[in-house]
Amino acid sequence: MKGLLRNNFIGVLENMKVIFPVVIILGIILVAIGNPSMLPIFSIAVTPVFSIVVILCLSKEAHSKWYKYKLSLPVTRKNIIQSYYICHLFWCAAGMTVVTVFMALTVLFHGNQYFYYGFRDAITLILVGAVLAILIGSAFYPLYCLLGAARAEVIVVISVILSILIVTGLTAIVNALSGDNGVSNTTYYISLFAIVIITSIIFIASYALSTALFKNKDY
Repeated sequence: MKGLLRNNFIGVLENMKVIFPVVIILGIILVAIGNPSMLPIFSIAVTPVFSIVVILCLSKEAHSKWYKYKLSLPVTRKNIIQSYYICHLFWCAAGMTVVTVFMALTVLFHGNQYFYYGFRDAITLILVGAVLAILIGSAFYPLYCLLGAARAEVIVVISVILSILIVTGLTAIVNALSGDNGVSNTTYYISLFAIVIITSIIFIASYALSTALFKNKDY
């Protein structure tokens, strides 16, 4: 299992060497200029971008000799799927960390001119990006196991669209329940927690489905 995780990490890291410097440069620009429009875009986009890099690396690996060799190793197919999901969560956490650091630095240098409702707005931006990233993986892996590497690029697009639709739907439900008068902090955090729980359930269900599909897949 450690070998699988190490291989996944190294494979993603090779691609992150291109993406990560771009993200850092954009983060530095954000901190330098403190643009109010740039902050939410940066905060929401970074973690999903990291997740897309992860799943694209998986599709690239499927065409390599290592992929077929991995299936012959003394590890179960369940272990292989576990390594994908653990790797996905790791890079989602990395994306959230990057966002948190640059968001904090931006507020530190330019003051809190970005969050009308204060701390909860900052938490929301970080979590929206994280939820999108996790849902992208949740949609991608079962579809990938079902349809195969040949359709990987199409599956990525479908996964991104599905994740955006789910987040939009959950947001609409929260807004409908809150009405036009807004919500208290307590109600808001309860709603946010509910979205996190729903996302976690979807991710776990996705893992179970991917495992079942992968076990029955012929290679």
